[in-house]
Amino acid sequence: MSAYQKEIRSTVGFGIVYVLLGHTGLWAVMLGTDNSIRILGLPIHYFIAITLGSLGVLLWSMVWCRYANQLEDEIEAENANLFGSAEADREGSGRQGVGPDALALAEGAK
Repeated sequence: MSAYQKEIRSTVGFGIVYVLLGHTGLWAVMLGTDNSIRILGLPIHYFIAITLGSLGVLLWSMVWCRYANQLEDEIEAENANLFGSAEADREGSGRQGVGPDALALAEGAK
């Protein structure tokens, strides 16, 4: 699988997790919580929303950033392999450092 496909899949996957983490208070209310349970004076669903909603999104952003940096390195490596082999082909043509467009212009000027 190419790095570009990994980037698309990771964007969708990380985005879904963002939506789930951002709505943890809603999930806690929908699944039913006992409001008599309090943490730091807050009902449990507020505490869950604060910890998983805000801090969870922050931590998940850090994970995504590290993964995106690794993917960027893979993309640069793939591009270097693609463009590096094209330059090697040009160097083997006898005219080093001259691209196909410049060759066509040189041929037309003769």
